[in-house]
Amino acid sequence: MSKAPAASSSLWRHQDFLRYWSACAVDLVGSGVTSVALPLIAVDSLHASVWQVSFLAFAERLPPLLVALPAGALADRHRKRPTMIGAVLITGAVYAAIPIADAVGQLSMGLLYTVALISSTTSLFGSTARISYLPCLLPAERLLEANAKVGAVASLADSAGAQLGGAVVAVLGAARSLYLDVASYLACALLLGTIRTPEPAPAQAALNSSLHREMVEGLRYVVRHPTIRPLLVTGTAFTGVFAFLTTLWSVYLLRELHYSATALGTLLSVAALGGVAGALAVRTLVARYGPARVMLTALAILPLTELPLLLVGPGQPGQVAIAIGLFIQLACATAQGSTQRSIRQAVCEPGMQGRMLATGQWITYGTRPLAALLAGASGTWLGLWTTLALGTLALASPFLVLLASSIRSMHHAPEAPPTSRPRLEGEPA
Repeated sequence: MSKAPAASSSLWRHQDFLRYWSACAVDLVGSGVTSVALPLIAVDSLHASVWQVSFLAFAERLPPLLVALPAGALADRHRKRPTMIGAVLITGAVYAAIPIADAVGQLSMGLLYTVALISSTTSLFGSTARISYLPCLLPAERLLEANAKVGAVASLADSAGAQLGGAVVAVLGAARSLYLDVASYLACALLLGTIRTPEPAPAQAALNSSLHREMVEGLRYVVRHPTIRPLLVTGTAFTGVFAFLTTLWSVYLLRELHYSATALGTLLSVAALGGVAGALAVRTLVARYGPARVMLTALAILPLTELPLLLVGPGQPGQVAIAIGLFIQLACATAQGSTQRSIRQAVCEPGMQGRMLATGQWITYGTRPLAALLAGASGTWLGLWTTLALGTLALASPFLVLLASSIRSMHHAPEAPPTSRPRLEGEPA
């Protein structure tokens, strides 16, 4: 059994956190490969239209709107580690369908829609359990550090995966490169299976309650919480606008700016390194300036980072300018995301962690499928550049929402609410 680290000790000495962190890294490297491969399969191999690319994004982003609430309730009703392991195994099996279909000549947009929908659903159940599992490993005062480390490896893994994806796609082809993602899910399951820290047993009241009642309780808890509610409203504004923009990024870069697979992978890789920078800096910034200033400053910078995408043309100088803009964008997004996630985890009661997270996903991510469809319609009728310009203007809205909330005066990270010690696995009820 791994002991909880003292406040002064390094989390790298916490063996189970290191396994958790490594599982996230392996998973995200594979997903980084897929982030390059899937747009190329749709745009280059299947010659998808703007509407078809948007509908692919819609299928991938729809599950949080449909199943986030039951995913959170189930995460609080059952032990989280089996859910995490099962989810990554199923997701890997689903992604294997794409290279297999390509090998037998049956690859189609219909298959991509199906894989996107199913894999996103299983990933949602797994990620809900995984994120809400972190407070089981660590005390509240270590959550910002842990989220920063996970955020750093997420961005670094995305960067490595995107760079690797561009290279592998160039050698093997887009569809066959997904075998790397399948392998990453298997490795992730093995790492999660080695975690030994006892997990608190679900509350007996939760086991005796109906799933619908628990979902309603989670929704009420989030809506009535004075700290969690404004953070989720801000997150909803950010997620909706960001989903609108990212739906059309790949199409714009591949068709309007004529990027190759290698150039696209390199751009996404450099951009993801910005997330590493944001994750590494966030603890120092929050300690010095407070969580409110960090989040407000990051959100204020975000609209400016889209300008290179709108102002440059094809060629290497444009690629460098876009990479710098997206680097800063990911740094800001990761810093504010790690800060608000740590605040929500710290102030949330242990028995509500899964439902709090899932309710937040339902509220914030529920905007993404609608944003994808809106981006498809706007990109078709108004053109890609005009649509991206409108999205850039809308990216100022998260800053304005947070500025108008009570969070703007939060100068120090909050403490966890007082709770009784949860019962650990194997202890009598």
